Amino acid sequence: MMGNVTRSRIADIAQPIDYRSVTKPELLAPPAAQMLSAALSHRGVIYAEVPGWRPLRLDLHLPASSSDALCPVVIYVHGGSFVGGIREMGPWTTLPSRGIAVASISYRLAAETSFPEPVEDVRAAIRWIRRHAGAYLLDPDRISLWGSSAGALLSGIAAVSGETPLGHRIGDGDETTTVKSVISHYGLSDAYSLSADAIVSGETAASALEEIIGLFTAASPVWASVVAHITDGVRPKFLLVHGDADTRVGHAQSVRLHNDLLAADFESVLNIVPGAGHGSAEFADEIRIDSAVAFLHESWKE
Repeated sequence: MMGNVTRSRIADIAQPIDYRSVTKPELLAPPAAQMLSAALSHRGVIYAEVPGWRPLRLDLHLPASSSDALCPVVIYVHGGSFVGGIREMGPWTTLPSRGIAVASISYRLAAETSFPEPVEDVRAAIRWIRRHAGAYLLDPDRISLWGSSAGALLSGIAAVSGETPLGHRIGDGDETTTVKSVISHYGLSDAYSLSADAIVSGETAASALEEIIGLFTAASPVWASVVAHITDGVRPKFLLVHGDADTRVGHAQSVRLHNDLLAADFESVLNIVPGAGHGSAEFADEIRIDSAVAFLHESWKE
């Protein structure tokens, strides 16, 4: 992996490639396809271009039913311990059938860049959604983030930090990156407390993840914690869902975040799922999805 100086230098001196000038439009923006129930999917849309890296892409899944009303949007940030994960992961697949658009994004991983750059990827995706809302009949005033595991940490930091500079800004546009709400599933909230928060049977896995994050954040002065980036005037609502049998990310991560958010005048709901492990089936069951959808609609009322 290139050092941070080399990476940032490339981004400073190189111009992004104009892919539209060298690629057939139908390849860059193929017609929407029906892959999920009651959804039309635009796959592999480029949302940000960073010199020295691959283009960052999202999959935009829209409700298939025609309506003149603008559609609310969930931006989904997958998990994978910062070393893996794909846009197709996640419990979001039934949301379009419930009238909610989903933009599932890719972001730069630990062998590609260092923290906090992936937070800037999430911010760039929010700006892209707002900038293109009219083209897809999306509501720019009803945008929420949903992250799982590592993606929950990125989502949480992006949501509470407002426009505070963190890494190198990427993507186009000057749209705000504020969101109405955040859903965190079995999420990291303070990357340096994983071992302390591990349940007894999860100490080994927590230690291994903490080591990965140590490498990921070694060159960064930015603390990998949601609470560390709370900004005045930025108060999205939070729904935290965590299993008490999680041997990867102890549920104390969500408990602590919930208490800290309440102390900082956030609205936060904590749901501990008895017997659930890290990413287990309960997080995509009807109970949890119904709860998430109800939470989202409540957060979009204002």
